[in-house]
Parts: sequence; structure tokens; C-alpha cells
Amino acid sequence: MNLGLYLGAAALGAMERWQEATSHNIAASSSPGFRKREVEFSMQAAGPSPAAGTGGTPAVGPMMFPSSRVSISFQPGQFVGTGRDLDVAIRGEGFFEVQTAEGNRAYTRAGSFYTNPERTLVDAQGNVLLGEGGAPIQLLPEGGSLAIAPDGTLSQDGRQIGRLTVQRFDNNQALIPLAGGLFAANGQAPQTVEVPELMQGALETSNVQPVGEMVNLIQITRAYEAAQKVITSRDDILDKTIRAVG
Repeated sequence: MNLGLYLGAAALGAMERWQEATSHNIAASSSPGFRKREVEFSMQAAGPSPAAGTGGTPAVGPMMFPSSRVSISFQPGQFVGTGRDLDVAIRGEGFFEVQTAEGNRAYTRAGSFYTNPERTLVDAQGNVLLGEGGAPIQLLPEGGSLAIAPDGTLSQDGRQIGRLTVQRFDNNQALIPLAGGLFAANGQAPQTVEVPELMQGALETSNVQPVGEMVNLIQITRAYEAAQKVITSRDDILDKTIRAVG
């Protein structure tokens, strides 16, 4: 077995996952509430070494190959004021709860909301925003100024019409990322934050640092080229060996 070829191929696979995550981060860096993808590298055992002794002597040690794992950073982004009544930012942990067109529950930090033709609050993708008790929030048909208190209470023209809730999970890393900055609970039961702190007229930006991601792309390119050179070098050696033997 030519270990150099396998090591180079494993490194290329890890670099591809890093590049995919970095490209996704850059593309979504301007999306409110987006959580960046991070890639962690490690060496993983992949069976016994082929350099085992004769007569059933155990191998000296396991073969180690580079491996990568993608996780999500839940570090908060920055808060920017927009002055828009239906923009809401969450200070601290938790997510807004929405219902998708398929009827599933999903969770997001993106607090830019709108109204559909029925005057129901929805997110930028048209998912229905859910409030206290899992009920949709509908604004008054006659309109009027909207106020959102830090605890999520919504009032229109001084009349309370509902309450936004913030949901949290025991293990954010177990959440499944979906399109549009949404997350699926993945079997976890959401827990309502008792005393949320919401800010009306503000949005939380993504936690992506575009400059840092561009630096990552440069590092990925160099590492990818190095892995390719390893494969090319090993392939050349193998070719020369075959020619010499044959």
C-alpha cells in the first residue's frame, strides 16, 4: 500500500470540506443572525499498519489519516440599529421559533420580520413567526404603531396583541442547519427563556469575519497545493518503481 497516496487523498478531502464551509460563510456573511461554520482537523486511526512483522506479529501501530469535522459557532454577532419596527434582536441565548410551509418547527436568530396578506408576522422566507403558546402573531387589520417590549410583549396602539418568545436548547451543536439561517431541533425539546431580552428596531449581524474567511481561502489553496504535490511525487515514485521492476 502506498501510504503517501492515501494520506494525500485524505488531506485533499479535508481541504475540500474546509473550502466548502468557508465559501458558505462568505456567501452568508451579510445575512442577519447567520452562524458561521467552523472546521476542526484531527488525525484519525484507520486500521493496522501494513508494516506488520511476519508470523502474525502485530503491527507497530495504526495508520493515521487527516480528518475534518464541521461545527457551528454560536458566538453572538454585532447588533446594529435599523429603526424598523419589525426588526428584533435577541440579546443572550436562544432563537425565534417559526413554522415552515411544510408545517415543521424551525429556529432562527434572524429577527427581520414582515407581514403577509393576512397581517400575520413572517420571516424573510415567509415562515410564520410563532409566539407564546406556539400561536402565530397577527397584527390589527386597522394598523397602528407597533411596540415590542424587551420581554417580547407586542402592543399595537396600546393594545396587547401577543408575545414573542425565545427558545433555547441544551446542546446547540446537535441542531441541524437548514437553508435561510434556520435550524431544526433534531429531536431536542425547546425550552422557553423565562426572561428574554429583545431589542426592537435592531438586528444581529452574522458572526462571520469576512477578512478572516478570505485569509482561510488563501491557506486552503496553499494546503491543497501541498497535498497535490505529495500525491504527484508518490505517483512519480510508483511509476519509476514499476518501470524498473517491469
